[in-house]
Amino acid sequence: MDATQAAAGGKTIDDAVTVDNRGMLCAQGIMRLMRALGPLAPGQLIRVLSTDPAAEHDYPAWCRNTGHTFLWHERDAGLIVSLLRKRAA
Repeated sequence: MDATQAAAGGKTIDDAVTVDNRGMLCAQGIMRLMRALGPLAPGQLIRVLSTDPAAEHDYPAWCRNTGHTFLWHERDAGLIVSLLRKRAA
């Protein structure tokens, strides 16, 4: 198991559900993320795609406030990819 899998609870990034927030301000993206989390199982990985630079600060803060786990960000040519884990029930 590599470091990414260990941080993600043994799951791989391929197991993640993707929430595409490109072109949205972070507040709008958080609302879309909240709706997407509803039907997901506890521990599910979520990959969030964003173009708003505020995402790098807002998603970790939102996770701290809601009990979800922020795992990491990756930036690629203006695209911010964030990996989160849904909190336990």
